[in-house]
Amino acid sequence: MAEPSVAAANLPGAPPRGAASSTQAPASIPAHAFPLLIGLGLATGMEFYTFDSVNLVLPDLTGTLAVSGDEASWILTAYSSSLFLGVPISIWLAGHVGYKRFLIATILLFAAASMGCALSPDLSAMLVWRAVQGFAGAGLVVWWRASIYLLMPKPQRSPSLMRVSTILYLSSASGLLASGAITDHANWRLIFLPNLVFAAGAIWLVLRYFPSAHPQTSERLMATDWPGIVLIGVALITLQIILNRGEIDDWLGSSNIRMLAWTSASAFILFIAWQTSWHNRTPLLRLDLLRDRNVVASALIGIFTGMILSGSLYMLPEFLRNVATNSLSATQTGQVMAVYALSAAAVRPLMVGVIARLGQRKTILLALMLLVASMLLISHFLTSGTPASYFYLPLVLYAVCLSALLPAVGSGTVARIEQHKLLDGVSLYMTFRQFGATLGVALLTILVERRETLHSSRLFEHLRATSGRVHDWLATASSIVSARGGHSLLEGERVAAKLLAETGARQAATLAYADAFTFMALIGILTMCLVPIIPPTPATKK
Repeated sequence: MAEPSVAAANLPGAPPRGAASSTQAPASIPAHAFPLLIGLGLATGMEFYTFDSVNLVLPDLTGTLAVSGDEASWILTAYSSSLFLGVPISIWLAGHVGYKRFLIATILLFAAASMGCALSPDLSAMLVWRAVQGFAGAGLVVWWRASIYLLMPKPQRSPSLMRVSTILYLSSASGLLASGAITDHANWRLIFLPNLVFAAGAIWLVLRYFPSAHPQTSERLMATDWPGIVLIGVALITLQIILNRGEIDDWLGSSNIRMLAWTSASAFILFIAWQTSWHNRTPLLRLDLLRDRNVVASALIGIFTGMILSGSLYMLPEFLRNVATNSLSATQTGQVMAVYALSAAAVRPLMVGVIARLGQRKTILLALMLLVASMLLISHFLTSGTPASYFYLPLVLYAVCLSALLPAVGSGTVARIEQHKLLDGVSLYMTFRQFGATLGVALLTILVERRETLHSSRLFEHLRATSGRVHDWLATASSIVSARGGHSLLEGERVAAKLLAETGARQAATLAYADAFTFMALIGILTMCLVPIIPPTPATKK
């Protein structure tokens, strides 16, 4: 079947036609834009579906693989590290092999890695396939946005981003609802099978409607910055190991952590020096763009946005499934978390008009205020016995924040970069945002562990200070246990002591998770201070 000529000549790398630059945006919306957007949405929808699904069923997954909670964290770390590394590489790789071929290859690779995860017999195999999945996912999360910026004229970019974003939120909702039910009624391994459906639909639509660009002529995109790739890979991998092992290995008290810290810092410094060196004519990341106010704004806000999004979505399912007194099943937790995804999908179409009326900066400020309110409400409601329905309102507020924040940041920063710098701007924005996402999960994990230790010690001191009442409670509880369970008095005392210890541990964990959401609110407040960096834009008035 012949390829539709969807502004193919206007893609970067195409030869100039007349006086037009090869980096100009197309003059009119592509004829087959709608099915192309659905294809991009289905491709990236795999990543959104899988991300939420794995977070939701992590307790079941680790149980099957017989690994500890610490070892289980590597399932998320392997994915996020590979995704982080893949973001800057994906722009170069797509220019090297061609945009369309790159998209098809990443879709196939993500689907194949999903099947590898489903069939993994142990943790080592799971980590390998999760790393492959993360690398492929990086291409998907970068190129759905980059494709719209490249293929669509400016007036059509916001509506196009809105349509794909809506598909992505619906993909998250389907992952939360379907994977929970699949895990409870069948096996968690089957949650990866829907990715084959996503991939089949995406490949068919991308093959049919994505324009075939001419061979890339940019020396920078065609050449390979191997030193840059190696340096950023070493820096990111060692940093991830530090963040995940630091709390366990006593941070800089460990010689291994000190060595990794020096390695990571040295690699980062060398990477920055190499990327900005005049000797490097083909840098992996164009850090010189950070002199542009739009790029600096997108990078800084991207870090905190990534921390907010990843941290908030990671903590609540963990609490509902592992800490709450009446722990929810995967199905029940998925239904609770789906409130945010469905609400975001419903609200997202309205945000194009809201951003146009308020302007980007006011919209971002309003979204961050909603985020702070959402995180503080969750922190306030969070007790070991809180009904799940109490979290609906903060999740809806979070959804409104999410559906307004991301497009406002994009349209207020990255979208305003010159056309021939768009790909590099998108790469920088997504790299810093993914750095924030990785950093957010790691920091929150460390925060929860430390605060849990602190609250445990305080609870122990309180119990010791009120030892008389504690002794009376233990005597009463042991008598009840002995009478109802047919245990001896000694066994009843042991059961009562164990019950008290479990209750104290759950209470300490609950307080620690509440502190984590308060921390997320503080991150939101800090991000508000960065809003003035964004160049002002006039709001559209009726």
